[in-house]
Formats: sequence, C-alpha cells, structure tokens
Amino acid sequence: MTSTPPADVNFRGLFRDVAYGWSQFPHSGTTAYLKHLSVFDQVNIEEVRSDFYRKAKGRGLPTSEESLKRLDDEGLWTSVDEGKIKEQEVYLKAAADTKKQLYLKHDIDRQNTDIAAAHETLNELLATKDSLLGQTCERYSDQRVSDHYVVRSLYKDPSLTMAFYTSKEIDEMSRKDMGTTVKVYNDIYQKFTDVNIQKIILQDFYQPYIPFCENVSNIFPKPLLELSINQVKLVIYSRMFKNIFENYSKIPDKIKDDPEKIIDYVNAQEKAKDKLEQMDKEGASTIIGAKNEDYEYLGIKQSSENSLSAKLREKGGKMDMKDLMHALKA
Repeated sequence: MTSTPPADVNFRGLFRDVAYGWSQFPHSGTTAYLKHLSVFDQVNIEEVRSDFYRKAKGRGLPTSEESLKRLDDEGLWTSVDEGKIKEQEVYLKAAADTKKQLYLKHDIDRQNTDIAAAHETLNELLATKDSLLGQTCERYSDQRVSDHYVVRSLYKDPSLTMAFYTSKEIDEMSRKDMGTTVKVYNDIYQKFTDVNIQKIILQDFYQPYIPFCENVSNIFPKPLLELSINQVKLVIYSRMFKNIFENYSKIPDKIKDDPEKIIDYVNAQEKAKDKLEQMDKEGASTIIGAKNEDYEYLGIKQSSENSLSAKLREKGGKMDMKDLMHALKA
C-alpha cells in the first residue's frame, strides 16, 4: 500500500502525526483524518485478506503458484529467473551479515554500495515478474484489502469516532473515486518508514524527549497495546538511540543525522574493540589496510611516522625512493 518515500520530509509534522496517531488532510471538500495502523488493525487486515482470497479462488482466479507454472511452461518466467531472485535475496542477507563484521569505513562504504546495487537488481527482477504474473488470487486480495482498509481508516473528526464514509457510500463508490482515495492514503503513509521515524529522533527538537522514553506513559497517555505501530516504533527507536548516545559520545558530526550510518558506526566500533585491544597488547600503532578515514572513523590518531611504518609493512619491509616519496605525500 506504500511506495518509496520522498526525500523532502517535514519531521516536525511527521512527529506530530505519530504522536496524535492520525494524519490530517483535505479530502472531498472538507477535512479528513487518516487513522494510523495498530497491531489489531493488522490482524483485521489479515482476516479480510483471507476472505478476499477465498472469493477470488472460488471465482476461478489462478494463484501465484499456478501463474508461475504457466509462465514457466511458456518460457516467459522460468525456474532460472526465479532462482535469480532467490540468489539476490540470499546475497543480500549474507552481505548484511558480512557488513556487521566490518570496522574499516572504506570497507563498510564499499559493502553499502554493493548492497544498494543488489537491491536495485532484485527490485528490477521483482518488477518484471510482477508484470508477467497478471491477476492472481494474491494480487486481487491485496488490492481489495488495501481498498477496504483505506476507506475505513478515514474519519471526520480527530477523535476517530465518526467514519468518513458509510458502508453504503463505500459499496457505491466508483473505482475511480476509490483509486483517488487510495492514492491520497499512499501519498501520506509512505512517509512513515522506519528510517524516517528514526530520523525524527535525531532531530534537535526531539532531543528533550529522549531521556523520558524508557517509560511509555511519559510519551503516550495510553496502554502500549493501544498504540499505533508508528508510536510503538517511536518508543523502540528512542530507547535504541538513547542507549547509543549514552555509550558512544564520539559519533562523527557528519553522520549524526543519518540513522543507518550511525548504526554502521556502532557496529564498526563494537567489531574494532578486539582489534584495538590486540594492537594495544602488541604495542602496534597501525591497522593493516586502514586508511586515514578509517582511523578518523574509529577515533584513532595516526601520525605520519605510523603511516610510514604501515606502508613499509605493506611493501614487505622494503621501499624504493618512489615508494618512500609516495608514502610521505600520503
């Protein structure tokens, strides 16, 4: 029901909507309030999806598995193509696990580039597969449950007690009007990604709230189970970053507004601990393969003498004049 979020996000407005549990917007000549999903709404959605799936199956629509078999028989989308998707998924999981073991910044940056490229390849494969599948029980039920939930998430009041549409109005709604309403929903809800909720916490205006996040009632005046999914995420990520800020005081300023880079930084610091302890025991002052940016990333001061020693080791203990001049310039 969502798509890629836009880059330009008003985080104060996003925080307000998360805190209220709804988003306000103009709709059909008046003001509408879009209720944010809760865990119980999610259960209802799954139940409604199952009902639509059974209806689609009863009307003779093929399942995704049946459509894939037909495409394979026709040579349009074969098991080899399906294997490419699986291959990318396996690679992405392994790449994410590998990144957690890295601590040098240039290695992490290279891994992030490879992961982004793999995600792009996977998305292209999935888009091609999706375009070939056609209408299936799964697609029909997903579309219908999206329509079903969206129109029932709209209210006339901020207390979320007066439904925007009656059951009769929903039944009589044209596909065009339904599509317009769903698009409005997607345009609003696409901003509430995990990354954007994490970015709320990194904003200056949110900092005074972080010390109080351990107690849910300090932030939201209702039980945890009654919170929207976005509100629960705000609490969880507030606690996560509170812990990070308390334990890592030297996070580089240039990444302090990027949650993904902060998490990479923390993972790198944790993985570097054993390496740094070993260096301390051995009296070493350089890390093989490390560049200046890596030392800066890990908070290690590196002198020109140490850099020269590292270059010497890289050359097997021998350096000609050209190598020496290059090392001194570096």
